[in-house]
Parts: sequence; structure tokens; C-alpha cells
Amino acid sequence: MKNPNWPRWIFASASKHFFDAGAAATPAIPVFVENQKRDTEEEITLWEFRLDGPNIVELSKNFYELKVEINILIQTKLDIEDAHRHFDVVGIAQEKMENTISVFKYGNRAGDDDTFLECLHLRTEINEPVFVNHFGQIEPTTHITQSTVEGHYRMTLST
Repeated sequence: MKNPNWPRWIFASASKHFFDAGAAATPAIPVFVENQKRDTEEEITLWEFRLDGPNIVELSKNFYELKVEINILIQTKLDIEDAHRHFDVVGIAQEKMENTISVFKYGNRAGDDDTFLECLHLRTEINEPVFVNHFGQIEPTTHITQSTVEGHYRMTLST
């Protein structure tokens, strides 16, 4: 039987992975979760964490494969003094799409105890497990450049 906590634990663990990566960057990169209320007028550079899935398939009795896509939207204000800053930040996000991301039972609900559950594994069997899209300046009046870095992951769990 599938565990209804799996999606929340994956989301909490993966978002923490990127929050920690943003905080460790020099200078630090603020990380927001998609649809999280925020005032970004003052932010020159930011990441927005987004997750699709998990898509869950029962491979055999009580043995499941879970697949997720982690997407980081990178946003920077145009900087005529450092045209490479945006690509520096894209490179950091790309680097943090690591081969494994640990998943823990994070939370304060029944069944949550912060223990290790399993690792998300980069799907190296597909042609582009991590890919980058550059959208450039999104509107002429905002002076904001955007890109995305997306990683495809899977994990197996049994109950």
C-alpha cells in the first residue's frame, strides 16, 4: 500500500536540499517555493523551487517506483557590469542537481520522525537527466532574465 506521506517527505527533503544550497552560495541566493508569497522587488537574484510528481507505479506487490522532476527557476536582474552573473547562478543550480538527494521523514505529523527514508537518484538512463532552458529577458520593462534547471529523479520504496 502506498504511503500518503511520501509526496510530502520528498517535497520537504528536496526543497531543503536547494534552500541549503542557496544559503551556502556566495553571495547567498534566496530560494522560494513556487506560489509562496514573497516580495522580490529587492532581490537581484533568486531561485524558485518547483517539483512535479511523484508519479508512483507499483512494480510488484508492495514495491514502488516514484519519479519526480525538480525544477529550479533562476531569476536575475540584468547587470551591465557583470553579464555572466546569471550564468554563474545557473551553474550553481546545475551543480546541485546531484546524483542523489536524501529523503527524510520531515514534518510534525503522524509518522514524521526526521529519519532517513531513501535517496532520489538522478535518472541517468534518460538522455538528459539534467537540462537547462534559457528564456532571456522576459519583458522589456522588467530587466529580469530567467532560466530553468530541471533534474529527473527516481526512487524505489517498499511497504
